[in-house]
Formats: sequence, structure tokens, C-alpha cells
Amino acid sequence: MCFREVQCTRHACGHDHPQSDSRVDCRSANCRYSQFHNPSCSPATCPQTCNQWCVPAKTVVTNVSPSKCSFCRRG
Repeated sequence: MCFREVQCTRHACGHDHPQSDSRVDCRSANCRYSQFHNPSCSPATCPQTCNQWCVPAKTVVTNVSPSKCSFCRRG
């Protein structure tokens, strides 16, 4: 199933701050969200034959910051 990949910065306090996100295509003809979803799939049968949801987003730490996040700096 398709999913979102969230690139983030991890701060010294342990909190992650999202920087960007992108959709990762599972490349399946039976996934409603894939660009490879069968174009002739019938709206009447698609809910029974194809995945109708994405898996939860995956977080990828792309940067590490030596400082606390803005929330923790205020508190």
C-alpha cells in the first residue's frame, strides 16, 4: 500500500519537526492510491477488490539539531 514519507529534523529535546513529505507509491494495480491502479477498475467493485487506504506515514530523520525545538525553548 502507498504511504507518506515525512522528512524531519530531530532536536536535542527528542522532538521531531517535519520539513517536507512525499507520497511513496507501492506500484500496485490493486491500490486505489497508486499511479499503477488499474484504470479500468470499476467504482462499483473497487472497494471490494482494491486497497482503499494508505499505511501510516513513516518518519525519516534527515537532520539533527543540537538545539531544543521552539516549544521546549519557550517552556
